[in-house]
Amino acid sequence: MKKNKIISLALLAVMALSVTASCSDDTNVSNNSTSSQSSAGSESMLSLNGIAQNEISVNLAENANANDTTFRLNRVIDSGATSDDGNPYIYLDVTIANSTDNSYDLSVLNNFYILADDSEIHFDIKTQLHATKNIENYSASPFTIPANGEFSGIVGGFILPKDTQNLTVCFFPTQDDKSNKSNVIKVSVSAQNMDKLN
Repeated sequence: MKKNKIISLALLAVMALSVTASCSDDTNVSNNSTSSQSSAGSESMLSLNGIAQNEISVNLAENANANDTTFRLNRVIDSGATSDDGNPYIYLDVTIANSTDNSYDLSVLNNFYILADDSEIHFDIKTQLHATKNIENYSASPFTIPANGEFSGIVGGFILPKDTQNLTVCFFPTQDDKSNKSNVIKVSVSAQNMDKLN
């Protein structure tokens, strides 16, 4: 009888240990799976909030449509002005149509950048100071896109490294949500296709 009790107690102890061990393993599995789920969640979040998930490439003077916006880069303008290093100030002649019932502001710093020689070039405030005094039909940033209407004018600018042969003008049609950069419109332009300002 005592032997049976001892055997029963020993079996209970072994079972308790195995349950504890399996719980401990389950906890690790659960933690690992949670961490991989949260890691997967982060990746999908990055993907959801990622920049430029949808790329639209068009030619100069060709319309592109995204996010209830029609964008056209009419020309890239070399103003003739340069930085102290001899790098040219360039500007963008654009038409942006808004098919929504709400007007909104866009800014060159948030909505545009240029790719040249694998580097990103962003708006430079010095170019705006130059343009407000010297370029007709220039619109300082930010500028308004009217509801169910269009904006047409010269915006920018950018200081382009001298001797750049090709560049890509990139535009985010964010509407009034400045962080909505899931769409990007890209226009490739060669140096020969840049207009000199008269």
